[in-house]
Amino acid sequence: MKRALTCLLLLLPLTILSGQSVHGKWITYDIFNSSVEESVVEIYEVDGGLYVRIDSIIPEEHRMDVCSRCDGSLKDQPIKGLEILKGARFEDGIWQGAKILNAKNGRRYGCHITPTKGDTLKVRGFIGYPIFGKNLYWTRLRED
Repeated sequence: MKRALTCLLLLLPLTILSGQSVHGKWITYDIFNSSVEESVVEIYEVDGGLYVRIDSIIPEEHRMDVCSRCDGSLKDQPIKGLEILKGARFEDGIWQGAKILNAKNGRRYGCHITPTKGDTLKVRGFIGYPIFGKNLYWTRLRED
């Protein structure tokens, strides 16, 4: 009984965190300066897969930018409206299994999205393995 109670207490925080909704609009920040807001993204789900689309670009001077370094059908497409992540699946408390596009350099990276406490998401972009990556933190956009 004591062992079962200990397991339950250890798993409770994971259950609470995984229950947080990632759906909605989030503010993203510059990869090198977390105090500089870059965009607002919309996160939504289709058939159990998570998708992220750039809803708006915050710095006025970049609002008309295109993905000049992207390839294929995304080449020279407006960054605003671009779907930067398609089809991540929720597994072990993390949205994973999809690549995220960095529209500034046109590259795709492995991505894990983890709900954290409050209105923050931890977004880990990586090359190859998650250990070779960087954490970014997005905050939920509060619309009044």
